[in-house]
Amino acid sequence: MGNRHDEVYTINYLDLAMVVSDSPIVIYDPDRKNAIQHERVIARVMEEYTVIPASFGLIFKTEEDVYELLKEIYTEAKEALVKIDNKIELGLKVFWKKECFAQEIEKGHRELQKLKLEVARQRPASQESVYSKKFRLGQLVEEAAARKRAVYIGEIYNGLKKYAAASTTNELVTPRMILNAAFLVDRNREKEFDEQVNRLYMKYHKILDFKYTGPWPPYNFVKVLLKLEGIGEVRR
Repeated sequence: MGNRHDEVYTINYLDLAMVVSDSPIVIYDPDRKNAIQHERVIARVMEEYTVIPASFGLIFKTEEDVYELLKEIYTEAKEALVKIDNKIELGLKVFWKKECFAQEIEKGHRELQKLKLEVARQRPASQESVYSKKFRLGQLVEEAAARKRAVYIGEIYNGLKKYAAASTTNELVTPRMILNAAFLVDRNREKEFDEQVNRLYMKYHKILDFKYTGPWPPYNFVKVLLKLEGIGEVRR
């Protein structure tokens, strides 16, 4: 990080190791360059070992602090490593295509279609009426989107999680987002999982966008408490 070209090495406690490099005590910006470097190191270690990923920008004052941390979290970390051994995280985000969103939501919804036309074509007598109609229209869109989204989740998420050791959903960040999920998949089933994602993509690619990423270390499936005097607490 920071163009210092410091070597990456390990600090060990028994059979547990922290992968580190030397650094001044600074705050690193999580920009593209630094984030890629962080992920490169994790990816390289993942080629040979099971990894509990640490948060970006985690800095300790001394090597002794790292050693004491490993000693403190040893039991919890070893239990986590057993659970995630030979497993990877795969991410899937699904969105309605912009041009298909309104069509999907309005299809077969007469009240929504009628209200949308009223708002677009007519100017109600009062501002209060304008706001009321727009508010009601927003409610109908949200309700219709939730129903449609539930159908897709039933097929996509519930279908894929059968091929994973564990799965979780994260917050939806846009109205057009249908699914924001992570799957913990055994390496031996990665190809099988890929095939299922591709099958769903081929079925829905005309109306939905799929963003399939990984393999990643199991960020969403490991929570080891890092607690040491002077550094506060970090969960990942």
